[in-house]
Amino acid sequence: MIFTSECLDEIINNLEFRDFDGIHEFSGVEFNSCQFKNIVGNNTVFTNCYFFDTVFDNNDLSNSKFFECSFVRCSFKSNKLLGVDFCDSKFTKVKFLDNDLTYNNFTTAALKEVEFKDNKMLKTRFNGTKLTKTKFMNCNLDESEISDTSLQLIDFSTCSINGLKIDEFSLNGLTVNESQALSLSRLLGIIIKE
Repeated sequence: MIFTSECLDEIINNLEFRDFDGIHEFSGVEFNSCQFKNIVGNNTVFTNCYFFDTVFDNNDLSNSKFFECSFVRCSFKSNKLLGVDFCDSKFTKVKFLDNDLTYNNFTTAALKEVEFKDNKMLKTRFNGTKLTKTKFMNCNLDESEISDTSLQLIDFSTCSINGLKIDEFSLNGLTVNESQALSLSRLLGIIIKE
């Protein structure tokens, strides 16, 4: 189905979106059991939208904004999401698999039981982000920025974290592998002799 402004309602159930046909702003819309598939919707803005049991598959939503949105039991698979802003959004039981999340912004977002697996997350920002039971598996977090974010019980040991910018508060309780620990020790001013 092609999605047009005539279809726009406050609650949308069980629809598969393949095109936004010129609509670039959604506000206060609830999406239930929907699919966003093969959409090119760069610079689309979603404000105060709710996504329940919704699938995002193979879309290009680069430079889009999801302000104060909620995602519950959703999945993002094989999407191009360059520079997407998820500021102040909430994620519960969401899966991100094999996406390009480079330059994403999760500032002051809340992530609960979220899984990131095989994602490219270069230069992604987690500032003041709340992470609860969140997993990172085989992700590339190179040059990402993490501050004022508790990483207690978070495991980056299978991820690439070269050039990670992180504050001391965020480091506390983070699980890393041996080579990552050596790299991160330099951030604390520790000098290691061989």
